[in-house]
Amino acid sequence: MLELTRVRELTPKKIVGEWWEEVKENEEDFWANTDRHLRDLLKQLMESTMDAEMQCYTGAEWHKRTEKRIDYRNGYRYRDYLTKNGPIRGIRVPRLRKERFRTKVFKNYQARQEAVDKAIRDVFMCGVSTRRVGESLSALLDAPISASTVSNVSKSLNKYVKEYHNRRIDSEYQYLILDAVYLSIRGVAKAKKKAVLVAYGITMFGERELIDFQIAGVESEAKWERFLTKLWERGLKGKYLKLITTDGHKGLKRALETVFSEVRRQACWAHKLRNVSNYLPKKHRKECISEARKIYLAKNKVEAAKVYKAWASKWIKIKPQAVRCIERELDELLAFMDCPEKHRIKVRTTNVIERAFREVRRRVRTMNCFRNEESCERIIYCIFNHLNNHWKQRLLRDFNQFSKVRSESQ
Repeated sequence: MLELTRVRELTPKKIVGEWWEEVKENEEDFWANTDRHLRDLLKQLMESTMDAEMQCYTGAEWHKRTEKRIDYRNGYRYRDYLTKNGPIRGIRVPRLRKERFRTKVFKNYQARQEAVDKAIRDVFMCGVSTRRVGESLSALLDAPISASTVSNVSKSLNKYVKEYHNRRIDSEYQYLILDAVYLSIRGVAKAKKKAVLVAYGITMFGERELIDFQIAGVESEAKWERFLTKLWERGLKGKYLKLITTDGHKGLKRALETVFSEVRRQACWAHKLRNVSNYLPKKHRKECISEARKIYLAKNKVEAAKVYKAWASKWIKIKPQAVRCIERELDELLAFMDCPEKHRIKVRTTNVIERAFREVRRRVRTMNCFRNEESCERIIYCIFNHLNNHWKQRLLRDFNQFSKVRSESQ
């Protein structure tokens, strides 16, 4: 083992001694600049470590001749390195004459500590815009963080997005809610609105989760069938599924008949009432929709049927198209009545997905459109991941009894 005299010259004991002298001179100033002292310590530790690596690699100590030497020193190069305590300037990296010296202190071309990149990713995943991430962290790190740096770091999320799309799915969902929203994504000539298919589930134990999403371009039967089939192949077999809530998209209904043909479908009341309002003149809209809401607020199917008949007999004379709009899917609109009463409000609409995409729209409000599908997926993943983590410790109140059964079984 080589005697690493250079390392011993820069021992923490000596550095702490120098610090103590500074504390005695000006204690307040010392404790106000602890980050600077930590950076000084880290810089000396990194430089001494690289010097030790150099001695081990060349097979010779400083200023010593030996037949075992395999290369010679060639001075230093200097580089900066951003840490969670701030920037370290002018780190001396040893050089060799014959070969390039490769240290294990940091990777080649690594300009930032991994903890800094993680902080950038975490702030970005919380929904802060690319430019605001730099503004938020620059003061803390005492160094500028450009929007391009944030963008490059955020690209490392691609692997997490891929893992999210391919992870195994437990088949413990009893309610499934499906919907699609449209977002602008830049194309070759101009931006285009593309459909994003989304699946949200509630488990047997009251756990809620945005299960997955897929940028499909066009919302069609083939796209929905492919999306649902992939969920099925990953484990969502529908063993405990009681109800699937969707809007009135015909392609989605046909895809469900192929993949989950044995599960009942609940038509979304929010979408249906919007369709009804489109048939109504403005002077009747508020009254008619208000009375139609009483249908799904009924205590059971029998009472709901009575309310519907009373509503239909009144409005069939005024606007028959509005009545037929509900009549066509009345059975699907009342499917949720077979669920426990406390569960009904959660499964009669697809509003939970709409709320999630309000967060997406808020996040991209300052952008005209997404640059490409990858950037769109990263943003959606970040928001879905944030919501899923938020819900993880907040089980739905009316499902807590199932969580107790689960904890006892485990």
